[in-house]
Amino acid sequence: MRTVYALFVGIDDYPGKPLHGCVNDAREAESWLRRQSGPPPVVRTLYDDRAGRAAVLAGIEGHLGSAGPGDTALLWFSGHGSERPTDDPREATGWSQALVCHDSLDEGGQALLLDSELGALLDGIAARGTHVVAVLDCCHSGGATRDGDTVFPGATTRGVQWRPWWRTDRTRDGGGHGTERSHVLLAACRPRERAHESNLDGRVRGWFSNALLRTLDRLGPTATYGQVHALAEERVRAMSPVQHPELRGPEDGRFLSGDAVPTSPFLLRHTTSGWEVNCGHAHGLRAAGTEFTLLGEGAPRTVVVRAVRPESALVEPAGWQPGPAERESVHAVTPSALAFAPADVTLTGDPGGVRLLSEALAGVPALAGGGDGLPLRVEADGGRAWVSGGAGHPVPALPLRSAVDAARVTDCLAHMARWHHIRDLANPDPWLSSLVRISVEGTSVGAVRHSADGEIVCSYTPDGREPQVMVRIHNQSDRQLWCVLLDLTDGYGSSPHLYEGEFVGGGRAGLARRGEPVWLRLPAGRSLVRGAFARDWLKVIVTENELNLAPFRLPAWSPDAPPSARENASPAGGGALLRLTGPGAHRDAGGPAHDVGRWGTAQVVVRTEVP
Repeated sequence: MRTVYALFVGIDDYPGKPLHGCVNDAREAESWLRRQSGPPPVVRTLYDDRAGRAAVLAGIEGHLGSAGPGDTALLWFSGHGSERPTDDPREATGWSQALVCHDSLDEGGQALLLDSELGALLDGIAARGTHVVAVLDCCHSGGATRDGDTVFPGATTRGVQWRPWWRTDRTRDGGGHGTERSHVLLAACRPRERAHESNLDGRVRGWFSNALLRTLDRLGPTATYGQVHALAEERVRAMSPVQHPELRGPEDGRFLSGDAVPTSPFLLRHTTSGWEVNCGHAHGLRAAGTEFTLLGEGAPRTVVVRAVRPESALVEPAGWQPGPAERESVHAVTPSALAFAPADVTLTGDPGGVRLLSEALAGVPALAGGGDGLPLRVEADGGRAWVSGGAGHPVPALPLRSAVDAARVTDCLAHMARWHHIRDLANPDPWLSSLVRISVEGTSVGAVRHSADGEIVCSYTPDGREPQVMVRIHNQSDRQLWCVLLDLTDGYGSSPHLYEGEFVGGGRAGLARRGEPVWLRLPAGRSLVRGAFARDWLKVIVTENELNLAPFRLPAWSPDAPPSARENASPAGGGALLRLTGPGAHRDAGGPAHDVGRWGTAQVVVRTEVP
């Protein structure tokens, strides 16, 4: 079984720059480790004047270095950290960080443990098959090394100014760099920030160490690094907004073992601002209204996004009330319904036509505008309306002489927006998306080539026969996944008729039309003249469980079809929320849809042309 080799370093007694909670931190961390199940840990402690540079290096190289493959090496450092500007081109931030050992101040900084040294030592141990974890509670620790102003009465910082002894020609120790294995870092703050300590529950403690150990006690031995960081980071931020603990390493690895735990990268936690999911604009989240579903926690429970931030989203529980225990935990979630910004519709032309259209659009939230949505344009002229802005084939001019005509134009705009929602559907979690791909291969009929812009171009034969291709969905994982293949046509239609949804085994491929060739042809009404073409977007949706297909069925746009038929084909009625599953949802073949799990997408564009 895995043995944990631990080195606990706590330094309060710095000459001229004392701290008061570092030894407390290290002792509490040691006590926590000894309470865990499994083989007894192999522990070495270095406190105060025993924690000089030479002793710390010996503890890392000798003690932690004696851990074997399959063991864990834990470095817990609580003390001062330091930084200084540097013109070393290898430091992209322009700053370099270090741990301050007990003798570093006496030696004018010569006994600092540099970030480059520490990283190389830890990665060198990891390269031998040991799982290596560094917990650093000091200023600037996000750069592998604590400092600063008091942020509330009684709080002090753990950092010092770095003496200007450093030389730019100093070389790095490259051992361990470039290897596949590296250490995991749990740091008290970002590289340019300062870490703090204060009196907590009657004893001086580091904010990060105290939050981390409380989190580990709350989550238990199965917690992942991502869960531990999310809860500890919020506990520190609740004390002050100027200290942001960091995690460098795999979020899905189990704490102190690194064993991968299948879960979503998105986590739900309770913060001082309310409930928050770590998914925002930077991850591709588009609009408020998106829903996340909690994974693996019994009956489905969802939260709804009320505000999208750059790196996170504020959410509210939908139809359930979290209890105190849930507020003190972290929950894995996955997007289960994506919201899209309303289409941004521009109206130009005849005042009378613009008035009719404005009145018709006023009751359609999905076309309310807003700047970030799909840019659509309607030009009114002479009792007719020209709609443009979509990615599909141009829509013919529509009559615009009455409120009924304006409602039909509005229906066209909503239909186009809905089609783009399906085409642009993408999970901010890229995991499953990376495990599938679509291949389009030619047969003896027609030619297939790849264009410079990434399209797959399929050509009619010289005698006018439609090209035939074989379409496959490749599952490149080692697990069974459920896949459906959507054909989104440039006539603004969407259908799963090529591959209605089946499980595909790991390392295997699913064949469209059960292995029969896929015929590609120009839609009816388009002339087979040289240069004529049509586009299809082939989109795979891959999931852990079966999905309700109803939201992905959309007939091609036609001005002759009654609006009610189109709304029935698209249950959301052209709305701005695309739901993967829903309460009481059923698949066409009968039987309830499974609870949503992790999902992803892959897409190729096929251009069928007459050469």
